[in-house]
Amino acid sequence: MARRPKTTKKRPSFGIPKEIILLTGQDVWPYTFIADDAGGGCGKVLMPADAAPEEVQRVIFTQLADLTRTFHGVEIDVEWSSLTPDSWVGHIRHVTAEEPAPPGAVPEVG
Repeated sequence: MARRPKTTKKRPSFGIPKEIILLTGQDVWPYTFIADDAGGGCGKVLMPADAAPEEVQRVIFTQLADLTRTFHGVEIDVEWSSLTPDSWVGHIRHVTAEEPAPPGAVPEVG
């Protein structure tokens, strides 16, 4: 009797991010993220040193949010704060998507 090969569910390559550390640099902005499974990663954003920090933060967060949505099916949001004049920390939280009411539904009064 032939046996089926045992299939194992492949674990995502990283956990759900919970914090991002961003530093300024010369034509490259290094960052590190910490995930909920004590893992994480790092990377660089190729942008000029005079780029607006908000733009660099948006680029980093967009990439992490897309990967988190793809691998974990979770939506995240971030709130940035300054650590020093040339570094920032982004605190990530899970976003619960509220399902829209069905057409013709009467809104609840609470």
